[in-house]
Amino acid sequence: MKLLLIRHGESGAVGQNGVTTDEQRELTEVGVEKSRRAATALNRMDIRLEAILTSPYPRAVRTAQLLCEGLHHTPQLRERDSLRPCDAIDDAVREIEMSRELRTIAICGHEPTLSAVADHLLGSRQGPSLIFHTGSIAFMQLDVSRKRPEGVLFWFLDSHHLDLISQSP
Repeated sequence: MKLLLIRHGESGAVGQNGVTTDEQRELTEVGVEKSRRAATALNRMDIRLEAILTSPYPRAVRTAQLLCEGLHHTPQLRERDSLRPCDAIDDAVREIEMSRELRTIAICGHEPTLSAVADHLLGSRQGPSLIFHTGSIAFMQLDVSRKRPEGVLFWFLDSHHLDLISQSP
C-alpha cells in the first residue's frame, strides 16, 4: 500500500474571527490556495489516491475536500473521529490497517500525530524524524502484510516545494 500523510493547510488562530476553540479553526485564504496547488502537484507526480481519511476538524476536512476537487480522479473522502489532533497513534494505524484493500490512501490530519505516525511506520526510535509544517506531505510504501505495518519513505515535501512542482512547466 502507498500512503500519503498530509498536514492540513494554514489555518486561522483561536481568538480571531469569532473562533473560540482549536476545533473551530478554518483554512486561511493562503491555506486554501496552497491546498489547491498541492492537488496540482500530486497530479503532476501522477499520484492516484483511492481514499482520503481525514480528521473531522474543519481545517483538515477542507484541505481534503480541496485535494479531492483538484485531483484528476475523485478519491473517496472519509471523515474519521480517530484522526483528531493528539489522538493515539494506534488509532491512526488502525485506520490504515482497516484500509488494507486499497492501493493508495492519504491521511489528512494534524501535528504532532502525523509525525508520531510517520515515526511509528518508519521504525524510528529517536523522536520525530519528520516535522509536518502546514501543507507538508510525506509519501511512503507500506508493507501491510505484517502484524504491524512497516514503511519506507519515498519523499517528504513542504508546501513551498509542492508550490514549485505545481508551477513547473
